[in-house]
Amino acid sequence: MDTNTTSTTRTCERTGDFLYASDLAAMFKVGRSKARLMMDVLPSMRIGSKDCIARADLNNYIKEHGGIKVKWPKRRKH
Repeated sequence: MDTNTTSTTRTCERTGDFLYASDLAAMFKVGRSKARLMMDVLPSMRIGSKDCIARADLNNYIKEHGGIKVKWPKRRKH
């Protein structure tokens, strides 16, 4: 848990006050799809055409919830 918060702080210093899905993917070492699912769970906002989350909001969310729970959507059968 502390490792994620520490890496969040280090990465955010380079990207500014806001994190995008690509930043989350790099930070938590996940792919783009899982990073997008994380954005849906987090209290994100839209800047231009991209969703982002404030660094402080991400840290607060992780402290309150103990992490970020991601649930893959059910697969549609064709």
